[in-house]
This record gives sequence, C-alpha cells and structure tokens, in this order.
Amino acid sequence: MSTAKPTQKTTPPKPGSRPSIRVDATLSDDLAVIMATGADFAGAVRAAVGQLADIYRTAWAHGTAPEGETPLLIAYQLAPRPTGAPAVTRPYDAKSDRPAIPRVGRRIPGPYPVRQPTP
Repeated sequence: MSTAKPTQKTTPPKPGSRPSIRVDATLSDDLAVIMATGADFAGAVRAAVGQLADIYRTAWAHGTAPEGETPLLIAYQLAPRPTGAPAVTRPYDAKSDRPAIPRVGRRIPGPYPVRQPTP
C-alpha cells in the first residue's frame, strides 16, 4: 500500500532497487502484447517506460506541455522495419553507445491553418 499523500510528489526508485507493483488484468494484457515480441518482463517494462519518458522529454523540450505536466498524445507515426533487420532483443543488455544527453524527438509541424469562407 502506498504511504504517499495524494498531494505529495513521489521520487523515482533508486538504481538497483526492486520496486513492486500489483499486476491487474489491464497491465497483464498490455504486458502480454509487448512480450509477444520476444521481450521478457523486465525488457517490456523498460521499453514501455523508456518510450513514455521520451514522449514526455520531447513534449517538454518543444514547449508542447509545461515541464512536470503530462503531455496529451494525440497521434503517433510508425515505420516498417527494413527487411532482413535483426529481431529486437533486450536493448538494456548491451552497453549503450548513446550520448549522455536527454533523448528528444523531432517535432512534426502542426496542420496548416484552415481558411474560413468569406461572406
């Protein structure tokens, strides 16, 4: 049971700790979808949390949402994997070659303004 007060900000778990959560039916179904790609439980959780954190970082960096607030995701874009691409494995098993700077996505321009008919 959580001891945090509803208005109190919580802190993320420390590296190396083993936080636990109750797995309800919805979380179990969502994990099953991610794990169907061959990921194990830890890899699925890391991938999902990492992707959500990238969305937050990008929204905050581009001013789409104020920092510290949850951005509203209204669209996403998927790209097919190139043929002959190796299967995805746990990305956290290998040493990262990424720079230490935060990951921020490219902002896609918004829709063109709609012209209103003139009377």
